[in-house]
Amino acid sequence: MKRWFQTYLHAFSGFARAPVRRVYLKQVYFTANEAAWLMFFIGFALGGIVVTQLHDQYGQSRDNAMRLLASLTFGELAPLLTVLIVMARSASAIAIEMASMRVTGEVRELERMNISIVSYLVLPRVLGMMSSAVLLTACMALGAMLGGVIFIAGWDASYQVLAIERVLRMNDVLLCLAKAASFGLAGGILACHSGLNVQLSATEIPKSASRAVMRGLFALFALDLIWAIVR
Repeated sequence: MKRWFQTYLHAFSGFARAPVRRVYLKQVYFTANEAAWLMFFIGFALGGIVVTQLHDQYGQSRDNAMRLLASLTFGELAPLLTVLIVMARSASAIAIEMASMRVTGEVRELERMNISIVSYLVLPRVLGMMSSAVLLTACMALGAMLGGVIFIAGWDASYQVLAIERVLRMNDVLLCLAKAASFGLAGGILACHSGLNVQLSATEIPKSASRAVMRGLFALFALDLIWAIVR
């Protein structure tokens, strides 16, 4: 336990180095920046669909429909759907990158130069995926609430926007972001593990991507179940 703690403490201390921070920022850029508008659009469409069904099909009032949308979006839909997409886009990419470095001998060369694999390869990608999951979840949740307001209120959208504070609680927002962070953290760790633990064969590279996604999905729903139990 002490050795494990020292290893990861040393890894976090390496985050102060510019090359490690550069890898982290690149991971955030490719995971979050390139998908932000997609997440916002998905959230916008999702919000419109949910409130339309609640209001038109089930006869809910505007406030009740928005309250249910906020509960569903921040409680389950935003973090779950966001990280599902992140798993498909980024977990597989990280696993392929790590596996390629292992197969081509780059990891071995880094170890020979006494460069920490955890500090330089694993930590920035895991933190980058976790940060991206939080940012993209916020984009999807914002899009969902905006879509819900526009679809249910029409020309009265400005009034409904001001009324969001009545249906949205800070605890829901914090829970949503905490779930997204835990999902992203697990996905990043499993992606790196799947990529680095391969045999030295080119055929292992695509297999690592498949393993990363499948393990990530299992961890995602297992964590979501745990959150539902302890909430």
